[in-house]
Amino acid sequence: MTSTDRGGGDPGRGRTPPAPPGRRPPAPRPDLPPVARPQVRPEPRPAPGAQPGRPAPAPQPGRRPAPTGTPSPGPAAGPSPARPGGPPPRPAPGPSAARPAQVGDPAAASAISPERTTALPVQRQRPRPPAPPPAPTTSGIYRWLSPAFALAAVALLPIAAATTDLSALDGWGLAKVLGPAAWLSMLCAVAACATELWSPRPRIPMLGTATATLILCSYGIPSVVEPAARFSTAWLISGFVDAMAGDGRPVEGYDARFYWPAFFAQWAWFRDAAGATQLDEVLRWFPPVIVGVWAIGIYALARSMLGGHRAPWAAAWLFLGLNWIEQDYFSPQATGIVLMLTPLVFALGPLATRRTDAAGVPGWPKPHADAKRLALPRRWLVAALTPPNRPTLPPRQLLLIYFCAALCLIAVAPEHQLTPFAIIGQLVVLAIVGRFRGRGLVLVGIIAVAVYILIAGRDFWLNQLDMIIGSGNAEEAIQAGVSDRFAGDQGQIFVKLLRILVPGLTWLLAIVGAWVYWRRRRDLTPIALAAVPMAFAAQGYGSEVFLRIVLFGLPVLSILGADALRWVARWKRGMEKVLAVGMALLFGSLILIRGGNESYMVVYPEEVAMMREVYATTPPGLEVVPLVSGVGPYAVDGIDTHSRGNSIEGCSDLIDDPVRCVDLQDPDVIVSFESTEAYGRDLKLMPAGWSLEAVRQIVATGEYVITYQNGFDVVLRKVEPTGLPGAPR
Repeated sequence: MTSTDRGGGDPGRGRTPPAPPGRRPPAPRPDLPPVARPQVRPEPRPAPGAQPGRPAPAPQPGRRPAPTGTPSPGPAAGPSPARPGGPPPRPAPGPSAARPAQVGDPAAASAISPERTTALPVQRQRPRPPAPPPAPTTSGIYRWLSPAFALAAVALLPIAAATTDLSALDGWGLAKVLGPAAWLSMLCAVAACATELWSPRPRIPMLGTATATLILCSYGIPSVVEPAARFSTAWLISGFVDAMAGDGRPVEGYDARFYWPAFFAQWAWFRDAAGATQLDEVLRWFPPVIVGVWAIGIYALARSMLGGHRAPWAAAWLFLGLNWIEQDYFSPQATGIVLMLTPLVFALGPLATRRTDAAGVPGWPKPHADAKRLALPRRWLVAALTPPNRPTLPPRQLLLIYFCAALCLIAVAPEHQLTPFAIIGQLVVLAIVGRFRGRGLVLVGIIAVAVYILIAGRDFWLNQLDMIIGSGNAEEAIQAGVSDRFAGDQGQIFVKLLRILVPGLTWLLAIVGAWVYWRRRRDLTPIALAAVPMAFAAQGYGSEVFLRIVLFGLPVLSILGADALRWVARWKRGMEKVLAVGMALLFGSLILIRGGNESYMVVYPEEVAMMREVYATTPPGLEVVPLVSGVGPYAVDGIDTHSRGNSIEGCSDLIDDPVRCVDLQDPDVIVSFESTEAYGRDLKLMPAGWSLEAVRQIVATGEYVITYQNGFDVVLRKVEPTGLPGAPR
């Protein structure tokens, strides 16, 4: 039916309003082109009085149906009855609707618009079948190449363990004695990561599997090729756990680390709950597992800071390749990094905010063009007092995140000495620049550390206050942490030079990444987060303070470095292959740097059994002293039952002057290991067999006798009068 509106009707219903005088009528709508439409024959209506279910009368021949533009005769206005199966009846027009024009009416003819609207019957369309999903783009070789490389890397590990000759260890460390299978395994792991990352559609489960394989083939290589856990300090902390498992109380006056006993108590509870008596296998496989947890935190941070689906994985791999600090052994520091990364992930992820100006543009609010520029301290003060935007999370999720972050800040206080200050400093920077919502977390961390130090660590800070607030002598810290470590043969010197060169290159790459990050987001907060740990240089922690500085800043530095590499890959074609080769070289150098001290850090099961036998056969209260402290499993047991001797000036180790130092120290038992021999040979440049010569000199005094010897593993006991406990027969 064709209908038009009169001049007084609603111009928005049924027709196009006439153009005002002096203006051209609007052009036809592009979505309704003036094309000829096929004539659609409407459905026949039942005749009046026809009964439902009976067929309608056939049309008379020679008679054409009424045109659609002509009103059909029949009853006047009124809704027609609903037809079964037909379209629903149209509602009656309201008061404002125009009545239909009558044929032959001149007034209506003058009001009829040139453009008429034809009402077409509703057409039924069959439902279209759903479109098939697009074919995956990771078909063919990309689908199976990464899993094949990962399986090959894992399959080569047993061959690597069988072809590694640990007896040939020297100053070059583990890299020199590894067989070709170990290096090929590492290359296959790198290839698995690279091929999956640069495939048309990377798969997150496969990327996670490739990353775990890469960690196993780099950080886990010592655990695979060596028969026991490396690192003497790991066995010392195992002894701390054994002492805590006895009566649940830390040993007083033995070591300052017992003032932060959370890690020891935690693993003592794990050991007792599992019904185990030793943690030898935990010590062996702890490094690759804890590094995998660190990599998850780095990936989460990179997702918040960089975005995308490839850059976060590259940031995690860059962190793994640059982390040569070797603080992932069984220690409170390793768990402290997990507790540090968790609040940082929350602050830069779910709790992250950005200040915006009046127009909603992210970044620092820019002043008016004619406004006077404020002084820098005043701008900092305004920025610190301006509240950031609220996160767009439900209140329940925010409450859960706040609770978890506060719990980590409270738990890290009794875990480690320096880690709480590192995370609190980074949260303070984020709070000042308004990058996260939850400044109360900073207060929670400060109160937790202050309460713990003032109450639980009261005996420590009363005697070691300068160790907490810092001695302020940065020159001594630099000398102890850098210059004093340049000792040993050519292999040792080369490895230590790499340990200085790699952090320098890391900072250079991070500075480039900070520039790229600034160009994209106008934000320099990440580089400030990496610089916060530098304040520890003036703290009198010891020679390892620079290791902590690099470790605490490395998560953010690696993310900025990944941003720089992403920028380079966008501007240079074919950079994927170059970056893959660089990744292989990076992890190869990682094995060289981390394993540089392996000659005197390797531990054998026979040495562990020897030390446990010594503590079991030595009466409680007697002194058991190693010939060189810091090497070998000399304190795997007996922390709470046997003394380790006193500190004597000029005799930090018995090898400084064997006869004089032994006479001044007067220990009851002296032990020496194969790693003791390697320590003097590779690091102190002593002649081969020097440890056996020192043992001979001690025995020549007549006060000690050899009770056990297996190569360089020697046990010396003090000669006692016949008939007393512990006297030789």
